[in-house]
Amino acid sequence: MRPDNVKVGPFTPAQATLILIAVTFILRMIGAAAIGWGTGEAYYLASARVPALSYFDQPPLSLWTIWATMTLTGSENVLVIRLPFIAMFAVSTWLIYLIGKRLHSPLGGFYAALIVNACVLFSLSIGSWTQPDAPMLLFWLATFLVLVGIFFGDGGEQPYRNWAMAGVLLGLTFLSKYHAAFLVAGTGLFVLLNRDARRWLFHPAPYLAVLIALVVFSPVILWNAQNDWVSFGFQGGRALAEEGLHWDRLVRMIWGQLLYMVPWLAIPALMVGARAIFAGARGVYPPGMPSGAAALLSYIGWPPVLFFTVVALWSDTQFHFHWQAPGYLMLFILMGTWAANRDGRGVRVWLYGSAILTFIILALLVSHAATGWGRQVVPGDWEDPTALQLPWTELGEELEALGAFDADKTFVAGINWIDCGYIDTQVEGRIPFLCMGGDPRNLGFAVDPETLTGWDAYVASQTGDPTWVVESYDDAFETIEHIGTVSIARGGTVEISDIQIFRATGFRGGD
Repeated sequence: MRPDNVKVGPFTPAQATLILIAVTFILRMIGAAAIGWGTGEAYYLASARVPALSYFDQPPLSLWTIWATMTLTGSENVLVIRLPFIAMFAVSTWLIYLIGKRLHSPLGGFYAALIVNACVLFSLSIGSWTQPDAPMLLFWLATFLVLVGIFFGDGGEQPYRNWAMAGVLLGLTFLSKYHAAFLVAGTGLFVLLNRDARRWLFHPAPYLAVLIALVVFSPVILWNAQNDWVSFGFQGGRALAEEGLHWDRLVRMIWGQLLYMVPWLAIPALMVGARAIFAGARGVYPPGMPSGAAALLSYIGWPPVLFFTVVALWSDTQFHFHWQAPGYLMLFILMGTWAANRDGRGVRVWLYGSAILTFIILALLVSHAATGWGRQVVPGDWEDPTALQLPWTELGEELEALGAFDADKTFVAGINWIDCGYIDTQVEGRIPFLCMGGDPRNLGFAVDPETLTGWDAYVASQTGDPTWVVESYDDAFETIEHIGTVSIARGGTVEISDIQIFRATGFRGGD
C-alpha cells in the first residue's frame, strides 16, 4: 500500500513537515539561547579561531562555519554561533521528507522526519549545537537524495551530471566528518549485490564522482600530509586500540546509544532494517518501495551501528554514543515508510507520543541546565551532568579583575583540551591563549609556544589539588604560584568549585 493521498490532520504531509521544521526551529533557538557551551562546543569554538586546511580530530567544515560566523557577525554569542547549525538541521529535516517521499510516499517522508526529530540525540545535540554532525548529516542526506534519483529514478539518464553532483556532495560530507566512509561502503555494497545497479561498476561516471569527492576532500589530505597524518592516526587509533576485551564497555555502548536514540524508536528501526537486509538487494520490504531501496538504506545504516558498537568491546569509546547517528538516520527513514504502511491510531499514538515525550524530556533538561531548578526538587550533593553546559563567566570576571587582558606580553593558558575550551570562551581572542599539557588536540596547532617565550601568564585548571599544577609546570616558567580559586554558580548553588588560577612569569617556551 502506498498512502499517497493521506493527510496529516487538515494538512498535506509536505505542509505538516514544514510546520514541524518551523516549530522545532523556534524551540531549538530558545534552547540554544538558554544554555552555555558544552565541552565539545567550547573546544570547537577555541579551535575555530585559527582557520586551517583541517584539524587534529575533525575535518574542517564545521569549524570553518564557526569561524565564518564569528568573522561575519563579529559576535561570539552562543545563539549566533549555533544558528547556522540549527538551520542546517532544518534543511536536513526537509531532505529526510523528500527521501521518504521519493522512496515511498509523502506520508512516509513526514513520518521519517517526525521520527528523526523525536530522537533525543538528533533533536538536541545534532539539531541545536555546534557539532560536526550537523553539516555531515546535511550533505550525507543530499548525497543520498541524488543517489536515490540515480538508482530509482531518472537520474541515470544524465549519468555524468548526476554522479558529478553526488561527488561534490560526498566530498562535502567527507569534509564534515570521516563517517562519510560508511556512505561509500554501503552504496558500494548495494551496487555489488543489486543486479540493476551493478551496471554502474562498468560506467566511468561513479569513478568520476569518487575523484571529485577526493578533490573536495583534498584540504584534509594535504593538512594531514603536512602534519604526519596525525588526524587519520588519532581517529584510526581509537578503533584499533588494543586494551583487551571489556564487556562492560560493550554493554555501556549498547544501552547508551539506545537512550540517545530513544529505545522505543531505535529498537523497531533496527528490526525493520534487519528485515530489509534479509529481504535482499532486490527485495521489497517494507512494501511500496522500489525494489532494493530498503536494502540500500539498510546497507548504509547498519554498518556504522554495528561497527561503533563492537569497537567498544576493545577500545574505550567513553560516552560517544552519537557515533552511530548516521546509521540510525538511515534506519529511521526506512521506519518512516514502514509506519506509513501501517498508518492507524496505534502508529499515530506511538509516533506523536514519542515526539511529545521527547519534547517534555528536553524541556526539562534544558530548563534545568539553564536554571538549576532540579536542585530544589531533588536536594543533595549529586553530580549534575548539565553543569558541563555552564559558562565559566566567573573565571572571565576574575581574569579581568586581575588585569590579565590589559597586561603587556601576557597570555592565558590551560592544561588540557577540555579546560582549554571553556577558558577560551572567556578569553575571546583578546590576548594569546595557549593550551598546554599532553593532550591539547586541535589547540596544540593554534599557537606556537616559542613565540611566547619570556612572556608572563595566567594559568587556569579545574582541579581539586593545585599543588600538582605548580609541580608539573615549574620547569615551564621561571615562577608559578597559585593565586586563587574560582567557583561557578547556578541559581544560587555552586556547581563547580575547583577552578584554580595561577600566576606565572617568564615562560620558557615549548611544552
